[in-house]
Amino acid sequence: MWIWMIGLFIIVIIAAVWAVIAITKKNSSERRKDNIVQLTKRRRAMKNSETLASRNQKCSRCNKAKRLIFYSNDWGHVAGLCKECRKEIGDKQELYPI
Repeated sequence: MWIWMIGLFIIVIIAAVWAVIAITKKNSSERRKDNIVQLTKRRRAMKNSETLASRNQKCSRCNKAKRLIFYSNDWGHVAGLCKECRKEIGDKQELYPI
């Protein structure tokens, strides 16, 4: 009778350890999947008008939120300028698009 109870106790302990290992493996694999960025979802999100509006940045000269083109001058200073500010600067500075 004692041998039967000890055997049953060992089987229960082995089953519990196996269940804990299975649960921890499942949780760790779910965490790894969360770190992967789905490109199809990202592309769909970029097509939305809200994401296009969020791409606008402040101009280095007029501080208005617009779509910028980045330029560098002879001294290495980088500036993000909107089209209007670039036209205003004109020939005053030699700017190179980056």
